[in-house]
Amino acid sequence: MPDGKEKPIAYASRTLSKAEQNYAQIEREALAIVFGVRKFHQYLYGNKFTLLTDHRPLTSILSPSKSTPSMAAARMQRWALLLSAHDYTIQYRKGALHANADGLSRLPIPHAHEEKLSAVDVFYTSQLDTLPVSDTEIRRHTMSDPILSRVVEMVTTGHFPAAKDADEEMAPYLLRRHDLTIKLGCLLWGVRVIVPPKLRPRVLKQLHIAHPGIVRMKSLARSYVWWPGIDSQIELQAKSCHSCQSMQKEHGLAPLHPWMWPTSPWERIHVDFAGPFEGNMYLIVIDAHSKWPEVHIMDNTTACKTIQVLRSLFSQYGIPHILVSDNGPQFCSEEFGTFLKSNGVKHIRSAPYHPATNGLAERFVQIFKHSLKSSRGTALVQQRLDTFLLTYRNTPHATTKETPAMLFLGRKLRSRLDFLKPNIAGVVAQVTRCSTRAPPTTLQG
Repeated sequence: MPDGKEKPIAYASRTLSKAEQNYAQIEREALAIVFGVRKFHQYLYGNKFTLLTDHRPLTSILSPSKSTPSMAAARMQRWALLLSAHDYTIQYRKGALHANADGLSRLPIPHAHEEKLSAVDVFYTSQLDTLPVSDTEIRRHTMSDPILSRVVEMVTTGHFPAAKDADEEMAPYLLRRHDLTIKLGCLLWGVRVIVPPKLRPRVLKQLHIAHPGIVRMKSLARSYVWWPGIDSQIELQAKSCHSCQSMQKEHGLAPLHPWMWPTSPWERIHVDFAGPFEGNMYLIVIDAHSKWPEVHIMDNTTACKTIQVLRSLFSQYGIPHILVSDNGPQFCSEEFGTFLKSNGVKHIRSAPYHPATNGLAERFVQIFKHSLKSSRGTALVQQRLDTFLLTYRNTPHATTKETPAMLFLGRKLRSRLDFLKPNIAGVVAQVTRCSTRAPPTTLQG
């Protein structure tokens, strides 16, 4: 203070770990200095300050103007190197004159000493969580897992123990022993990759990335992965998702008379508007045969803009036979009716005050809003929309038991989950590249 008095600004204290309790007294005194500098690093770095200690030998060992004694312990040398990044002076003061320590610092509460990750480590760790699980990780963790490594050995040698002699952990694999195979070091049950325990949380997170329901998650998982108890873990993953639970809807009403299922794609389409949601309106178009969805962000919902989007879809997939919509002003306008009549499209509008007539589009609007609301804050709207559409189109539908992409395009869409399966073509290509790069050998003799 201006009058020469010292007043504390902040206090800090902690207990010693079990290893630190074995330090010599001089090391414990130095540890207190290092702890204080680290604790208030953001205030001390770049400023000149004074260290006061009641242990006189430290004024020479940690002095910034003197070299560290060569006989000092390695730990002391490391601490001196750490302090050398600061601009400070160190002075001796008797312990009796250290009267400004607070009482609580003399009675600290014991706590666990945990090493805090730096900002760089936290960033790298977060990025690793977002990467898809690859077959390389599957292979490495399979060989390091004690259970799966035994299963790999059994499949390789063909010698399986009797079911009555197997323990509880091996029983699920022994029941499927006739369908187990090994492909490039990865253990497979049929076409499904058996995921090691350490990678299962990441795979569950990937399956739930678009916040599908329990049934859709199980359908998607049955095309890619398996491990003992996967169904119960999928149920727990979906039920423990706070975003999904907050968006649960009420029980539906009595079932209505269903539409006839078209025999070919894009024969009957259902259209509807969703929103306003996050400042945008969305035009939803669903193919009744394959359940293939199309979602377009709309600047406005006029009949002219709606016709523009539908004309673009007709140019890509052809002109449908039937279009089903509600009684919105866009769909009831003369301009929209003329557009459909000129293209030979039959227009069916739902009964007033009965939106369930257009139930296919209305149901998809609920799924669409649920997904975007659950993933709110994770990315931009367009990115979340693209992620949702890819997952929805590549997941078997509850009605058709087939993916919309397979019924609409005749093929599955490649997704991040395809990284799970070993790629023989990639291995062969890599071996071919390595062989072409090898220098030619010269035979002498």
